[in-house]
Amino acid sequence: MSISLHPDAPQGRTLATPRADAPETPAVPGGKVHSRLFTKYVALFVAVVAIALLSNGIFEVFFYYREHKAALIRIQHEQAEAAAAKIGQFIKEIESQLGWTTQLPWSAGSIEQRRFDALRLLRQVPAITELAQVDSTGKERLRVSRLAMDVVDSGLDLSADPKFTEAVAHKVYYGPVYFRRESEPYMTLALAGTRKDAGVSIAEVNLKLIWDVVSQIKVGEHGHAYVVGAQGRLIAHPDISLVLRNTDMSKLAQVQAAQAGRGSGMADELQGALNIQGQQVLTASAPIAPLGWTMFVELPVEEAYASLYAALQRLAIVLLAASLFAVLAGIFLARRMVGPIQALRAGAARIGSGDFSQRISIKTGDELEGLADQFNDMGARLQESYADLENKVEQRTSELKESLEQQTATADVLKVISNSSGDLQPVFDAMLANATKICGAKFGMMWLIEGTAARCVALHNAPPAFADLRKREPVIHPGPSTAMGRLLKTRQVVHIEDAMAEQAYVEGDPVRRANTDLAGARTIVAVPMLKDNEVIGAIGIFHQTVQPFTEKQIDLVTNFANQAVIAIENARLLNELRQRTTELSQSLDELRTAQDRLIQTEKLASLGQLTAGIAHEIKNPLNFVNNFSALSTELIDELNDLLKIAALDDKTREEVDELTHMLKGNLEKVVQHGKRADSIVKNMLLHSREGSGERRSADINAIVEESLNLAYHGARAEKSGFNIALERDLDPQAGMVDLYPQEITRVFLNLISNGFYAATKRKAAGEAGFEPTLRATTRNLGNRVEIRIRDNGTGIPKDVREKMFNPFFTTKPAGEGTGLGLSMSHDIVVKQHGGRIEVETAPGAFTEFIITLPRTLAAQESTGGRN
Repeated sequence: MSISLHPDAPQGRTLATPRADAPETPAVPGGKVHSRLFTKYVALFVAVVAIALLSNGIFEVFFYYREHKAALIRIQHEQAEAAAAKIGQFIKEIESQLGWTTQLPWSAGSIEQRRFDALRLLRQVPAITELAQVDSTGKERLRVSRLAMDVVDSGLDLSADPKFTEAVAHKVYYGPVYFRRESEPYMTLALAGTRKDAGVSIAEVNLKLIWDVVSQIKVGEHGHAYVVGAQGRLIAHPDISLVLRNTDMSKLAQVQAAQAGRGSGMADELQGALNIQGQQVLTASAPIAPLGWTMFVELPVEEAYASLYAALQRLAIVLLAASLFAVLAGIFLARRMVGPIQALRAGAARIGSGDFSQRISIKTGDELEGLADQFNDMGARLQESYADLENKVEQRTSELKESLEQQTATADVLKVISNSSGDLQPVFDAMLANATKICGAKFGMMWLIEGTAARCVALHNAPPAFADLRKREPVIHPGPSTAMGRLLKTRQVVHIEDAMAEQAYVEGDPVRRANTDLAGARTIVAVPMLKDNEVIGAIGIFHQTVQPFTEKQIDLVTNFANQAVIAIENARLLNELRQRTTELSQSLDELRTAQDRLIQTEKLASLGQLTAGIAHEIKNPLNFVNNFSALSTELIDELNDLLKIAALDDKTREEVDELTHMLKGNLEKVVQHGKRADSIVKNMLLHSREGSGERRSADINAIVEESLNLAYHGARAEKSGFNIALERDLDPQAGMVDLYPQEITRVFLNLISNGFYAATKRKAAGEAGFEPTLRATTRNLGNRVEIRIRDNGTGIPKDVREKMFNPFFTTKPAGEGTGLGLSMSHDIVVKQHGGRIEVETAPGAFTEFIITLPRTLAAQESTGGRN
């Protein structure tokens, strides 16, 4: 057998048995070698031989064990039956010898004759040690003994003794075994005559003679026989000491089983029982009729199975020798089989690692050599196809890489589109950058069409000079022979392989010249951006060398152009949606404002009617109070005049004067508070009246100016010597405002009057160098107008500021304020005109009211004033 591994080159080498220092053969791909084939073959041969020998040995041992055990039990059983029969014959002979003493009745012979016959019986039967004869009435008439004196006519009454009664009843009586002088076993044998008057002969039988029978029974080397009585007492045993000790054998399993078997008519042999010494023994038994005794024959298990153990040892030796032979044969056969397989494995591993030039040479002349030839053919075919496979893999990898780059570029563009939020510039830049990168071009441009012109909206990687030109002149008017001109005309992709060879360059078209001379563009592809078959833009990609674009690259740029159209349309729709949403939101706000004003108008109308009714009801009683208080004051004066001429002592006159003075003071306070209540009623009527003027456009500066003049002259008319500095900063751009002029004038008059009061109050405090000042300012805020009224008075504390717009809240003394002015002003500005009124103040420094009014009021159902 020849085995070798070699490549196609002549340097081949023969595979020998692997050396200990040789490198490990590479594992065959596809699975891990858990154990070597050589070990498996050797183990298989050993297992086959061992299993065959072991199976044969086990079967032989098993059947030999059963046959040997059956033979042992059979022999023991035969010995037990023979001994039992011998003992039974011994008892039967004694019984027959005793029988002739009961043949004659007591009246037939003399006592001496019977005594002579008894002595002759003792001489003939040595086992009988004592003979007693009892008449038919149970009286002992004669007793002859080897151990005692003879007794004649003792008259002992045995009529109730079992020896007499059982013998009379059953003709024979076998008494229990007993020990005389605790040394020898005895039993009573009573025999009744066939005639009623013959009486009963009772013999005491010495059972020691049975020991001879038991001792003669030999069972192996250490086996023995013994006799057990009906009560389980040991009667005979080779070890006479056990008998003399009256040993109880009833607890042994074999004794219990024999007694139980005797009752059922059979005795089962026990295997593995324990004897009286605690040894494991094989036991066979046989009943001794008619005494109810049992003969046992026992053999120790170790002795019984000694031959079996020897057979097992012989089998183990044979099995060991056969195993050694199997190992040697397995090693020899395994080497013959594993060598070629290892060569195949090594060759397959090298082929699997890519060495397709590897060849396997096996000269065994069997299937393994054919398998090696198949491996060699496979290696040759793999070597031929590997070169083609590498080219295909490289080509496919290049295609997959290009496809992945294209998909990545598309995903980046889509991501930018999704995050653009209507801003197209990032979309254009990302789209142009990816298109240029995928095409392997130098730079690119994107245009949006504006009529017959095109505007550059994105540049990528363009030369600096060309980029500056496009920034200065983003709009171009392409000629008909340029790429853009041909694209606008045909609405199709324009692909120019060499821009310098085109007519547009020869004719000196400025667009083409700029692209070619300034940017170095040689190969150009221009892709239209079409919407409803109309060109809205274009993407241009440029090579600076003559390098035509592939169809895949043109298709990819076309895809980007379509995405750009979608992005433009999405941005347009998004802007329209935002504009429409803004308009709807503004309309909704105006509608809500109008609704709130309408609801407030209805509430104020109901409140005004209620207030007017209450004010009218209060006014009449209040007039009576004021009028009668004034009349009572006059009456007190008249009373004082009359009392002057009356004759009164000094004390009485003093008391009268004091009372009338107090009464007059109280009436003056009633008049003062009555006037304040009358002022409150008038303001309530003013607050609740209807028809406060028409809504119209008015010049806010004119209204502020008019309010300043009215308030100033009114204050001077009310208090002589009143003076305050008025400052005006009116924005001419404030202009016309849609409002209710009379209501807004009322607000301004109220705020200006409060400012006059605060400034005058601060001046009255005697602060040095203080000059009362009030400043009015207007400002244009687009669709709103801001009016500020600022005084340098006492300011407003924080706790008062929180409640200043509440109805009837005032800090002025009684008679100087009602607490309705700021409340009315707040309702007019906020609820009626939809504006805001705020206050900024610093206690002891200034107070500034800021009013913000919408330039145009929201539409209302009612065109009248505030109710």
